[in-house]
Amino acid sequence: MSKKKNFLTRTQRFFINAKQDGVIWTISRIFLKIFKTPNEIERKKIKVLNHLIQIHDYKVAHGIFKGMKLNKNLFWSKHDLITHILGVYEQHILDQLIKFSNQDNEIFIDIGAADGYFAVGSAFSKLFKKVYAFEIQKNGRESLKFNAEANLCDKNIIINSEANFNSLKNLIDKHSRAVVLIDIEGDEFKLLDFKTLNLLSNCKIIIELHPEQVVDGLNKQKELINFSKKLFDISLIKRETYNPNVFEELDHFTDEERLIAFAEGRDNNMRWLILEPKK
Repeated sequence: MSKKKNFLTRTQRFFINAKQDGVIWTISRIFLKIFKTPNEIERKKIKVLNHLIQIHDYKVAHGIFKGMKLNKNLFWSKHDLITHILGVYEQHILDQLIKFSNQDNEIFIDIGAADGYFAVGSAFSKLFKKVYAFEIQKNGRESLKFNAEANLCDKNIIINSEANFNSLKNLIDKHSRAVVLIDIEGDEFKLLDFKTLNLLSNCKIIIELHPEQVVDGLNKQKELINFSKKLFDISLIKRETYNPNVFEELDHFTDEERLIAFAEGRDNNMRWLILEPKK
């Protein structure tokens, strides 16, 4: 994302949040972020994170990505490290990837790959044989490359910048179908017009929806869903389980600390759109 585009996105988000939550609360939240003032929630997360790092170092301790090394200097959110280490980050999405991998494990396309938790994890665990990771920001691509090399799976991951119709067409012309994960902070409504959806009509697609991050986002989300229905069988899912009590390494923390540790810092109860080719 360019600096100009990033500025415009943040400006749009300010007005959207101000309308929903009020100007005073929105400004207060920005102030806390700018001056890095830790609140009680952040202090509890830091406490749990430091404990997990001491036990497991910077490695995934559980689940299908177990043993994968994690970058100490994350490009995205450092507090995601808690659920990264425990192997439950976006567990509902990981479950979908495992399901789709069991049906077809050849090609995985990760659009908005950030540090590469899913891209590197999929190659590391052999969930997919070949991974194409798209990350528009340079420091994100550098972090992704570092993680791929650290986990000795860089030969199975091809890192690209921006995903668009042409770059995706090059892949689909070569492979015809793939499993696709899209998390691009509102730009899904620009990328996934009917032409691109038609191009990907043989693919299984997981899309994180961000209507709150764009102007007229709910209508754009409705349009995307209506486009998708013409080509795919669709479903909408959201994160439904927080299950910190299964991890012995968290037993000595309070109820509040265990639950807060599993929070992924989202502004609302988000949904993901699942597209599967019509049977």
